[in-house]
Amino acid sequence: MTADGDADRRERYAMALYATLGFSAERHPWAGLAAARREVWYKRADAAMALADEEIAEAVRASE
Repeated sequence: MTADGDADRRERYAMALYATLGFSAERHPWAGLAAARREVWYKRADAAMALADEEIAEAVRASE
């Protein structure tokens, strides 16, 4: 995946995780979050992506 693809994926994961806040996320849209607040969600997104990548790799190995 390209650097742009990684950044896009990270952004999508962060936004999806943030959306789980429900009403709070609706009251405070992603676009208006301060950079420091977004960074918290980017760290969570990184962790979620790492886990997803591990699970995908395990599934690929198991199917070989």
